[in-house]
Amino acid sequence: MSAPRSLAALRRATAVNLGIGAGALSRALGKGGGTTVPGYLAERLDPGLLADLARALPGGCVAVSGTNGKTTTARILADALRLEGYEPIANREGSNLSRGLVTALIGASDRWGRPRFTERSIGVFELDEGTLPQVVARVAPRAVVLTNLLRDQLDRYFELDFLRHLWTTGLRLLAPSATLVVNADDPHLAHLAQELAGRALTFGVEDPGHLRPIMEHASDARRCPGCEHPLEYAGTFYAHLGHYACPACGWARPRPDLVAARVELGPEWSRFQVEGADRPALQLQVPLPGLHNVYNALAALAGAEALGVSEGSLVAAVGSVQGAFGRAEQLRLHGRDVVLALAKNPSGFNATLRWLEGAGYGSHLLLALNDAGPDGRDVSWIWDVDFEGLPRPEQVTCAGTRALDLALRVEYAGLGAPTIEEDPAAALWGSLGRVPEGGRLAVVATYTAMWSLRQALVRQGHLPEFWVEAGAPRGLAAARGE
Repeated sequence: MSAPRSLAALRRATAVNLGIGAGALSRALGKGGGTTVPGYLAERLDPGLLADLARALPGGCVAVSGTNGKTTTARILADALRLEGYEPIANREGSNLSRGLVTALIGASDRWGRPRFTERSIGVFELDEGTLPQVVARVAPRAVVLTNLLRDQLDRYFELDFLRHLWTTGLRLLAPSATLVVNADDPHLAHLAQELAGRALTFGVEDPGHLRPIMEHASDARRCPGCEHPLEYAGTFYAHLGHYACPACGWARPRPDLVAARVELGPEWSRFQVEGADRPALQLQVPLPGLHNVYNALAALAGAEALGVSEGSLVAAVGSVQGAFGRAEQLRLHGRDVVLALAKNPSGFNATLRWLEGAGYGSHLLLALNDAGPDGRDVSWIWDVDFEGLPRPEQVTCAGTRALDLALRVEYAGLGAPTIEEDPAAALWGSLGRVPEGGRLAVVATYTAMWSLRQALVRQGHLPEFWVEAGAPRGLAAARGE
């Protein structure tokens, strides 16, 4: 194999090798999985790297974005493609800015920066909400899957109208042949799909038994996206996702192309029937709890249909999906069951509390709130979490850099005076010691607090690093055969 001769080719080779080396060093020093720094450095040296590599993928790529659920949805979709015989290149570890995509792509490049794709290589990219517009313009995806649009990190994203405007602007750049897959139960997304030209595929839930007649306090879609008149809801499933109509202009939730019916929710699983026009009913069971995971599986199914993936591959992928970083991860510690649940906004927190209570994890709670960059500096959203709806637990521990804010919220909700321990790892062991043997502890934490908790468990051998999981690619080292 000959070396590149042009200056541009030399720059690319240097960028790729710098990124690969930085990732290996990060892992060797125990500083992380090397999922962000490699792409950051490579992209700084060669700004055209992402566009060139992504557009060279023989199978093209699919982008998955939204406030909640994008990591699980992207994982199911990537697994379905793998079972179909494709070779997905994905930012599976959840680094979802452009640097995370570059990290995944340079892992499939040779030492001269040339892609080592096969004819079955395809990109499956999870994208941060704010990153979606600029990345879509650079990678030209075949399909874009949007899970929902909820309030999150107001200090970074501002109001939802701002994000919706960004998405509309960016998605206008999609090729006419591309497919936009959206959640019809979200008024923001349903209206956005109607505004844009091109093919749209919609999904939603059609089980009236799970519709809640009262909207959550954290609902973020109370007005018609077209005329601004208040929407009327027949009910919601969670947050503002539900069945709605505008009495002023007549606009209403469109009938989804794919619907989840006959939904059953178990303590550790969810089951539903997929229905659609001119198609036989399909039974799906997800080994993850909660109605939000019904939405995730349904979004993945719609994305798979947009890409032409068979139902058999999708069913197998849904049935074997594992909880990602802090997403319903379960483990046994000192004779107690522990579940780790990531919650970063009021809607997600509410959905998590709902399934934890139903699964019997409501008696012992460890809640951890940080305000680092990845969490969002503004923590006022905790006052929109429906703590008041919880039965009073036996114990609550509040941890994190904003443990006192969280403790005040918990007391106002009538859940009693919590134990306060700022260090999340110390709080974990303290909380566990107050759980009777054979009992259950639920840990609900924001991103960096969950990271601290998981790292403590990793150091003691209770969990693998988040980038290491059975049967899945292990980042750059695996991609390069190391």
